[in-house]
Amino acid sequence: MLLHQRLREGQREYLLLALHDPLPEGCQPLDAGRGWTLERRLRQLAQDESNLRTLSTLVQAHGPLGRHATRTAEDVVKQAATLLSFGHLRLALAPPPARYGAPAFPEEIPKQEPPVTPDEDVTLRLQVVDDASDGPISGIKLRILFADKTEKEVTTDADGNVNLEKVPRGNFDVLSLIDGATLSNSVAMVRTGGPWSGQKPAKTGTKSKANSERVLVKVTEHRVIDGETMDSVAEMYDLTADDLSQFNWETTDPAEVQQRLEISVGCTRKDEGGKFVFSRDDDPGILYVPRPVALSGLAVDQSHILRVKRARRPQPFSFSI
Repeated sequence: MLLHQRLREGQREYLLLALHDPLPEGCQPLDAGRGWTLERRLRQLAQDESNLRTLSTLVQAHGPLGRHATRTAEDVVKQAATLLSFGHLRLALAPPPARYGAPAFPEEIPKQEPPVTPDEDVTLRLQVVDDASDGPISGIKLRILFADKTEKEVTTDADGNVNLEKVPRGNFDVLSLIDGATLSNSVAMVRTGGPWSGQKPAKTGTKSKANSERVLVKVTEHRVIDGETMDSVAEMYDLTADDLSQFNWETTDPAEVQQRLEISVGCTRKDEGGKFVFSRDDDPGILYVPRPVALSGLAVDQSHILRVKRARRPQPFSFSI
């Protein structure tokens, strides 16, 4: 869990906190701003190589393309800005040494935003398609954050499209909504770009329920260790134990969850109440965790293709007698 990572600027230190983390004693919460203003501030901090590594580590953990994707410093700044804009991370000012004063972070942020012209006849066009077949993916729920700080929740239509007319000019950010995600209904981000899909959707009444309820996620593998429980792992990722159970096994029934912990995770130890607890000896000892996909800095006046694939599924558990 990437908590209490620090960005340094001279004698000032800024803590990066998860959404629901308590504020450490003596620290001051900061409003980091959004959009162009936030990117500009992070870009200044990222000129220090240590700060860039810190931001890169956060983006690897939370970004849509995974740990081994190649990113430029500019990519890292934009992805970090998106995570802060959508509230997945918060900034706090650490208490300075007694002999130094430390102005609040917002004082370092220019107050002027680039001019934004609202309600002009600009259309946002975005499509989600299967990377292998180019077929459109319907039912993907997304949150769009515009340059003027307004937000809109949208769902891809039968052609995999999102078309929004008369939106603010400038860039926009995208965050996938993962409520109701399971391994069977999830798709993972592959890349952006490629040709606009010309495939026709299935005829009315022929599309399956699963196809109309896809969820765009980044799937993280969590290797369990001694003493962890479903509740403690879920809390690490700002989820509930029911969210984890539903995603991994499509059930929240306590008896069925205990059975899946034994069969799928390989749990062998129980607490005093008879419930399984995790151990580093569990085999395979893996929980799959859904994380939102965040994309930043997309231009409104361009069409964007999000190419996806079926999310990773756990291998069937097998044994011999």
